[in-house]
Amino acid sequence: MPKQLPRDLVGDILCLLPLKSLARFRAVCKEWNSIWEDKSFSNHYLCRTRPQFMVATAYQTFSIEIILNEEDHVLSSIVERDITLEYPCETHTSLGYCDGFLLFCMHKKGFAIWNPWVRQNKFIENEEFKFCGIGYDNLTGYKIFGLKSFYDSSGENNYKVAIYECRSDVWKFINDTGLEPRRLIMQDNIVSIKGNLYVTAIDSKTRESFLQSFDFSEDKFKTICGNLPSMEGCYTGILAVFRGDRVSLLMQSEEVDMKVEILVSKQRVDEYGEVLVWINFMTVSIPNFPSLQPNIFYPRPTYFVDGEKRLFVCTFDETEHLCIYIVKGDVRSKIPIDYVFDIFLTSYMSYIPSFISIPCVSKEMS
Repeated sequence: MPKQLPRDLVGDILCLLPLKSLARFRAVCKEWNSIWEDKSFSNHYLCRTRPQFMVATAYQTFSIEIILNEEDHVLSSIVERDITLEYPCETHTSLGYCDGFLLFCMHKKGFAIWNPWVRQNKFIENEEFKFCGIGYDNLTGYKIFGLKSFYDSSGENNYKVAIYECRSDVWKFINDTGLEPRRLIMQDNIVSIKGNLYVTAIDSKTRESFLQSFDFSEDKFKTICGNLPSMEGCYTGILAVFRGDRVSLLMQSEEVDMKVEILVSKQRVDEYGEVLVWINFMTVSIPNFPSLQPNIFYPRPTYFVDGEKRLFVCTFDETEHLCIYIVKGDVRSKIPIDYVFDIFLTSYMSYIPSFISIPCVSKEMS
C-alpha cells in the first residue's frame, strides 16, 4: 500500500495552492474534504494564506483576488468573482469575518452567516441591533455580536449588546457591558482574533482613542490599550489582523507628505498584560502618495500586509472610484476596479476564502 503523507505536510502543500485547485482537492474524497474540519489545519491555513478583498453593495458582492507579477512583485492583476448572496437588501450593508466564514449585515433587517465557497448561508432576522462582528468561546462556540446605542440617565452615550449563539440558536442580551463611560465604539473598525473582537473607541470629551476587546467568555468589554499610538494629522488608526494572532494599526499623516506607518503588537493578543507593546512594521514615505481616505465621509480603507512587507489597500480614491494600492519599498501600483459603486452603499474588507463549513445549521445555496 502506498504510504500516506503526514497530515502536517499535506497542510503545508495546500497552503500554496490557488483557490481553484483547493476546490478540486476538496472534491476528490471525503477524507481530503474533512481536513477543513481539523482546527489545527484551518488555523495554519488561515495564517499562511494571502487574503483577498470582498466588496459588497446593496445588490452585488465580489471577491477580488490579487495576482502578483513574479518579476517585480508589485505590478499585479486582479480576478473578480461575483459571489452575490441571495438576499437582496437594497440598503447599506456591512461585513464581518472570522476563521474562514463571513457575516453579511443588512441595515434594519438582520444578518447572514455565510461561506460562499461551500455554498452555505443562514439568515437571522433582527431589526433592532447593528451586527458587526463574529467571535467565539471554547465552551459554546461561535457567536454573532451586535450593538445598540442609547443615552443613559446622565445623558452619556452607552450601549446594549446582543449575542447570537450559532450552535444553540439562542439569543443573549447584555446591559452591563463593562465599557467605560463616554467611549464611542467605532463599529466600522473591528477585527476578530482568536475568538475575541478588537475595536477602536474614542472618548467623546477628551478625544483620546483606545483599543477595546470584547471577551466572549465573559461577555465584557476590556481596555487593551489606552492612548493608541498616533501621528501628526492622523485621527484614528485602522485595525487589521497580523499573522493570525496579532493586531496591526495603519496610520496616515494628512500633514506630513501622506506618510503611512503600520504598527503591529509585539505580543499575541491573548498574551497582553497591562501594557500592549507596539513595534513599527513598515513605513511608506513616497512622494505624491495619495490619501487612503480622501474624504472623512468615505468608508474607511481596508488593508493587509504580507511577510515581504508589501502593503495592500482597498479604498475609494479622490475621484470616488474604488481601487487597490500595492506598495513595496518606494514602488507603488494602483489597480482600478472596473465597476460603478455607490460610495455610500458600499462596504469592503480583507478576508481569506476557505472551505470551512459555517458554524450552524445552514441553507444550501443553489
